[in-house]
Amino acid sequence: MIDRSLRALGCLFVGILIAILTLSHAQAANPFTEARAATRLLSSKAVATTCSAVVIAPEIALTAKHCASIPGLLVDNLPVDGVRAHPSEDVAELTVPGLACPCVKVGAVRPVLDETVLGVGFLYGQIPVTARGEYLGQVVSPEGEHYGLATLNVGPGMSGGGVFRVFVTGEVTLVGIISGMTPHAGLCFYVEVSKDAPTW
Repeated sequence: MIDRSLRALGCLFVGILIAILTLSHAQAANPFTEARAATRLLSSKAVATTCSAVVIAPEIALTAKHCASIPGLLVDNLPVDGVRAHPSEDVAELTVPGLACPCVKVGAVRPVLDETVLGVGFLYGQIPVTARGEYLGQVVSPEGEHYGLATLNVGPGMSGGGVFRVFVTGEVTLVGIISGMTPHAGLCFYVEVSKDAPTW
């Protein structure tokens, strides 16, 4: 009788431990939380427009160059102090005094073909929307701009947001900055910022 009780108690303890470990792993590996936390609203104190930006270090964010050209830029209502725009690609680095982490690190390598990626940005400047899709490869525009291409449904205001690679460990890295979309095909063009990308 005592043997059975001890066995039942042991099984219950093991079950509770497994449930706790599973929950902790799921929370740690949730890519949405980290990607959304690093993605911030990019707005303007001069004109009515919105974009998105991704914090990669304290006081440093990346966005699309076409967003960085908007006058009176604010990231999380903090004034942008400096802009370093890429000479030919649609990406720019912003210096924002007082902008704090959560941050996300820039990835070492691009995704592999058909790998799942996440896109995050502020749709119409209201809420951070997370899209999930597949990496399709690289394309070059007729103007010579280089883009990564993914099956991400993005919309207005999500320009300057991030495309993220998610590993089985739960680690999330930034691989691109959303630049444009094809509304009918559900495709997203983004500027590759991975360390192995030749454009940044």
